[in-house]
Formats: sequence, structure tokens, C-alpha cells
Amino acid sequence: MKPLTSKERLIRLFQGKDIDRVPIWLLFPFHPIGCYVDVYKIPCYRPVLDAVEKYGVDILDRRNFNTGFCFSSSSEIERMQEHIVERDKVIIKDKIIYKDIVLEQEKTLMGNRSQITKPVVREIDDLEKVLSLPYEPPRPDFSKFFKEKEELGDRGLMMVDIGDPLGVLYSLCSIEQFCIWSLQERGKLIHFLDVVYERVLDMYKYLLENGIGPVYFIVGAEFAGPPMVSPSYFNELCARYVKGIVDLIRSYGMWSIVHYHGNLGKILEGIKYINPDGLHTIEAPPVGDCTILEAREALGDMILIGNIQYDDLSSLEESEISELVKEILREGMTGRFILSPTAGPYESYISPKMQRNYIALIETGSEFGRL
Repeated sequence: MKPLTSKERLIRLFQGKDIDRVPIWLLFPFHPIGCYVDVYKIPCYRPVLDAVEKYGVDILDRRNFNTGFCFSSSSEIERMQEHIVERDKVIIKDKIIYKDIVLEQEKTLMGNRSQITKPVVREIDDLEKVLSLPYEPPRPDFSKFFKEKEELGDRGLMMVDIGDPLGVLYSLCSIEQFCIWSLQERGKLIHFLDVVYERVLDMYKYLLENGIGPVYFIVGAEFAGPPMVSPSYFNELCARYVKGIVDLIRSYGMWSIVHYHGNLGKILEGIKYINPDGLHTIEAPPVGDCTILEAREALGDMILIGNIQYDDLSSLEESEISELVKEILREGMTGRFILSPTAGPYESYISPKMQRNYIALIETGSEFGRL
């Protein structure tokens, strides 16, 4: 087969057609997005980007849209932010105000680290306060998206990330409270999720009806898995909502990838029920509990995406990365597969070793991932 462009390769992969080689996705966005550093403006990433261009590394350009507060863009909801500087830290207070309802989140910044010290929802009944705020469906402008799509060209595909209902809930409360409430207050959590699901689904419909896509990256499922939440609750708190989203996306002829970090082994049946086009990322022991081969056996020819650990890119030697890539390809190429790190790029500086390891991943993947 003649060499394909990244766009052609990815489209054919999603369509289940033959491709020239396994796609390689570094998670680098082509356009800036808040969850990652802008690798195109940081000099230490330049050697890696040179290899990206040389080998035609595949890009899924992750984009998002302003979905307001809990998927409401009502102008009646007032948002305020206050910054308090205290010696070596900055305290940021975000307030959501509607009439006599005031919801506040407090975040502390120290150096490059941030921590939410007071979540928006601190008592279970605060969820009802959130739902009592006026709801107006977000209707963002798409002109920037289509401009960026044109700029991306044949380098890859645009990928939309607006999350799922569980991601909304998880962002409002502390990890500890979420885990406790999943045991003691599950009915109230589900009521909240049911309401938010209708809002989320409306937003997906709006995007799809306007030709936004073709790939959707759905984040949130990992919050309903072990060890935080019992696997027996995965379908109730997550899978049934994400399946509705995935089915909707598929009905418009577009594709979905569910993102899931951590222990996957005990909720594979839930992932199979959701039935996305792809799953990122399958983490083998000791970080997770599921190998690519185990996921393949449970999920069939679903596109599996992974699974070079980000920490390995910073700590292993080039030869070790190359051997790891070969082993991962042997497992992954038992079906449709995308070679990818599990995370990143997060850092504004990467060492020469990490540069070389990224390049080793690209070179080895390009050579041994031929089909």
C-alpha cells in the first residue's frame, strides 16, 4: 500500500479498512489547549516536532468549547473571581451567584502546583442548589474550530472534548466526598447525573448537527471505576450515560474514544456495553491491572490506544523504549490499534533523554508498526 496521509490513515482505521502502518499519537495538540503545554512554542520540544514532521506522526487535535457552568450558559448566573496573595501562595476564590444562592470554590497555587481546598459542592444537598440555577443551553460559535480544522489539513483529525455527566459531578466535589456519596447517597448522585445528562446530550446534538467532529474524546468514565468506586456501580453512574452519547455520535457517522486511566480489568464489560470506537488508555501492571491482550480478548476489534507510560519516557533508556514499543505493537497489532503515551505533554521543560525517548517511540513505531 502506498503511504497514507495521517488524515487518510486515521479515517481508514476508524472505518475498519486497511492502513499502511499503525497510527502514532503523541497526544500533542496541533493548536493550544489548556490541559497541555503548547509544544510548538517551547524550544526543548523542537527535536521531537522535527521527528513528528519527518515521520508523519498522526494528530488528533483535541479541542473544547465553553459549556458554561454545568452545561448552562445562562446570563442570569453571575461569576466572580478573587485572588489573594499570601507569601508563597495564591488563593483563588471562584464564586457562582444567582439571587440568594452563592457557590464557592477555593483553589491554592504554590509554585507550579495547584490544589482545590474547598470544592463547589461540600454537602450532598448542594447538588440541588446547582440544579436550581437557571438553565440555558450553551451555543458557542464554531468559526475558530473550522479555521483550525483547515489549518490542520491532512496532518490528522479534529477531536472534540466536552466530557460526560460524571465529569461534571466529579469536578464539583472532593474525591473523598464523591467516594462516600457513591455508597451512601447514590440516589441523589443519580438524580443529579440524570438532569445533567440531558444537558450534555443536548450539547452533543448541537455540535453534531453543525458538523463538528469527526472524533469525540469522552472523559469521565475513569471516575466511576476502582479503586475509588466499586465496579458494581460503574454502569449505574457512568456506562448508561456514555453509551447514550456514543450511540448519538455514531448515528451522525462520527467516532468516539472513551478515555480511562487506571484499573480497567473489572469494568471491561461496562466498556463493551458502551461500545465506543476506541479506548484510551489501557494501563498494564504495575500502574493498572489490564494488558492490551486482555482488553483485546474482552473488547474484540475496538480500537485500543496506548500504552507507553509517560514516566517511562522520562526515565528509561532509548533502547528500553524501543523494546517496549516493539512489545506493545506485538500486542496491539492483534487488532486495530494506535500507539500512544498514556499522558502528557504537561511539562514546560523536557530533558534531552526524554527528547530522545519520544524520538525512539516515533522511529520504532514507524518501522515495526507497518501493516
